[in-house]
Amino acid sequence: MPQTTEVPDIGSQRELFVDHYLIDRLDGTSLKLHHPQPAGVAIRYNQPWEDRLAFYTTVLKDGDIYRMYYRGSLMGQRPHPTCYAESGDGIHWTKPELELVELNGSTKNNAILRHNGQFCVFVDTRSGVPEAERYKANARDQQQPSSLVGYTSADGIRWTKLRDEPIVPMVLENNFDSQNVMFWSEVEGCYVLYARHMVSDARVRSTARATSTDFVNWTEQTPMTFSDTGSTTPSQHLYTNQTHPYFRAPHIYISLPGRIHFDRSALTEAQSAEVCPDPVSGGGADISDGVLLTTRAGTTHYDFTFKESFVRPGIGYNNWTSRTNYPALGVVQTGASEMSLYVQRDYDQQTAHLDRMTLRIDGFASVNASYAGGEMVTKPFRFSGKELEINYSTSAAGGIRVEVQEASGVPVTGYTLNECPEIIGDELERIVCWESGGDVNRLAGIPIRLRFAMKDADLFSLRFR
Repeated sequence: MPQTTEVPDIGSQRELFVDHYLIDRLDGTSLKLHHPQPAGVAIRYNQPWEDRLAFYTTVLKDGDIYRMYYRGSLMGQRPHPTCYAESGDGIHWTKPELELVELNGSTKNNAILRHNGQFCVFVDTRSGVPEAERYKANARDQQQPSSLVGYTSADGIRWTKLRDEPIVPMVLENNFDSQNVMFWSEVEGCYVLYARHMVSDARVRSTARATSTDFVNWTEQTPMTFSDTGSTTPSQHLYTNQTHPYFRAPHIYISLPGRIHFDRSALTEAQSAEVCPDPVSGGGADISDGVLLTTRAGTTHYDFTFKESFVRPGIGYNNWTSRTNYPALGVVQTGASEMSLYVQRDYDQQTAHLDRMTLRIDGFASVNASYAGGEMVTKPFRFSGKELEINYSTSAAGGIRVEVQEASGVPVTGYTLNECPEIIGDELERIVCWESGGDVNRLAGIPIRLRFAMKDADLFSLRFR
């Protein structure tokens, strides 16, 4: 095999198989999208200050506390509050009586802001950040609705507007008309923004990116490009973007957009009226699902590797109305082998609620081999560490063997396929061993390839440690 001119150094970082970054050749194998499984209702929008248009949810794991922020109401002229819920496990949620905002003549509610429907929060993990600014958020300015203003908080509940002036002005068409995501990137060493915009000539909703070193002064927004079109125009409307660092591989940003299909209906008028008799926002005129995209730290490129639905609408007329099935912002660990994401359901219906769904750790996608078997060979790369760890699953009949090769493709003596005992099982952290053991430290820092021979198996991630 020819030598690659640029050899990435993955160090000891975890690599997920959500894109082709490490993959050189798939022979009898393929990248497989996995689908989250229903795990019950997280919260119902059933309070007087909430309604069927509750939306734009963010979920964070903050130490031992899970925090949730969402728009409580959008109906009529009443306040459109930002609401807060919390959990000790990410499964069972409570809406605390915060007594911060008066709604309907009472402060016994879980509202944190009276009128701010697109409030998007993150925990600022930047070293040296003042305690009073440990939590940050952005929202559309109520005075200048097409701009973003900043907020800070010491506890994630009581918020102060950073300043009256916007921190990010509108520069693109349809800018910020959705949930706009900010976070501190440990990998990039700066704050990052992913924001809504409209591709003017194509009239397609898309995403742009900007960065900041201080949360106040931002670079110009750069429209993201998409792998499936090779341009800044995505192949479909992406209403939200929900882009954020994956907690086990922060150089990989997971994006879970709500994909909307305008003027595409699955229901008859009668069926739509049955679940959404007086629609405010679309009703049965269009349908939505959730998709998986990824991007890597420091780039302006989305990999739209999987065009198939990540979150399908599912059985029931209620799942086939406008703007339902949108994933919330945030993927969090909720068990030893489980992570959770949250999905908007029954939007614009009296039964509006937020579902929890689960995946195995790292389980967005995998290199998959059928029973017939196949191989995957990586591009050349460098690493640091002394052991190779894989997250994998096989059937009782299946298995995986691993070979280390020189960059040229020549097997390294002591690490060949024939010297690797078959790996059978289902583990998040399995150390690969050969007949001589699992120590690969002597190969650290030099270009290598990995060859995986697989049968009825999935490989979700790898790292050296």
